[in-house]
Formats: sequence, structure tokens, C-alpha cells
Amino acid sequence: MNIFRDIEQGSPEWIAIRKGHPTASRFSDIITAAKGELSKSSTGYIRELIGESFCPDWEEWLGNKFTDRGKETEPEARDAFATILDGTLRVEEVGFVLGDDGVCGCSPDGLIYEGETLVSGVEIKCPSPKVHVGYVLDGGLPAAYAQQVHGSMAITGLPEWHFWSYFPGLMPLHIIVRRNDYTAKLETALAQFVASYKAAYADALPRLKIPNQ
Repeated sequence: MNIFRDIEQGSPEWIAIRKGHPTASRFSDIITAAKGELSKSSTGYIRELIGESFCPDWEEWLGNKFTDRGKETEPEARDAFATILDGTLRVEEVGFVLGDDGVCGCSPDGLIYEGETLVSGVEIKCPSPKVHVGYVLDGGLPAAYAQQVHGSMAITGLPEWHFWSYFPGLMPLHIIVRRNDYTAKLETALAQFVASYKAAYADALPRLKIPNQ
């Protein structure tokens, strides 16, 4: 895998490097949450990715007040997460990770090292109090993030991933997710998606590209 450490998430450089790459945060558009199988809705995502490749300046979604608040709180949440780790572990903030296939990527909220060895990653969420309380009371990894968390393990090849939900003044939720049958099914479905994406791109190229441009 290729780790881009010097790119800030949310920056123009980060947006540009993700264009045309299926990313773990969007794997819910590729793979079903229940079974980890290829979703029928994946065709729409393929067309979106092809559009990004040909129109790199187009912005599909610019966020809202909830995503803005999450970005503002994330550094505090990451620091709080670091305090619960064993003293031999450290969290590194990175921009983007591109998998060995050169196609799929993810933007971890942190990569976890033991010495110089990469051992895990973390997905940090800073939701509203209502949503955070729901996560805590339900326990376990929220189903909405199953594809993203297991997809991040698939991309990086790591054996486990942490999920950390944080709201200031409330007890955080910490879940450690380890590779299992769902991860393997997701990897199979993801390989199918990449093959379909490459075929669709090859078909679209001569039909969309303006000659001499």
C-alpha cells in the first residue's frame, strides 16, 4: 500500500488524489451491509467515479454543519483516543492510503504503530449527542460503518481496526473490529467491483473523451 502522509484531509490536494478512486467511506455504495456482497447500486457509483475522472473540478458534495463540526472536533477526539492506547502504541495522522491494487483507497483517521510496525487503524466519529448515545447504548460497531471499517482493513491488509465515537463530556465508545468472514466476503465483492469499474471505464473512454484534449 502507498501511504500519503503529507496531504491534509479535506484539502484540495486530498480531494484531487481521491478522484476516480473507490474509497472506503463510500463502500456502502458498493457492498451490502448485511452480507458483504456486491450491491445493485454499485453501477451508479461506477458512473460517478468515471465522471470524476473526466471532470476533476466537479464537486459532488461540499458537506454540512454536521460534517464541519466533526472535522473541528476530530483532533480532540484523536487525542482522547491516544490516551487509552497501550504505552507502546502511537497514532499517526495521515492523509490517504492507496491499496496495493492501485485503485481502492481509504482516509484513516489515524494509523496505529507499535514501534515502527503498522498494526492497526482507527475510524473516529464525532456525532451529535443523540447519535452518540445511540451508539453507546446499542454497543458494537454501528451497521452504517461496517463497510467502511472492514473495507479499510481490506485496503491496508491490517488484522484489526478501531472504531471510536466521541462527544465531549460523554463516555466515548471504543470498539475493536477484527478480520472475520465478513471482511473476506467484502474483499471478494470489492474485487468484482474493481473489475466492473475497469471494464466500464475502458468502454467509456472512447465515447466520452474529446479528441485532442
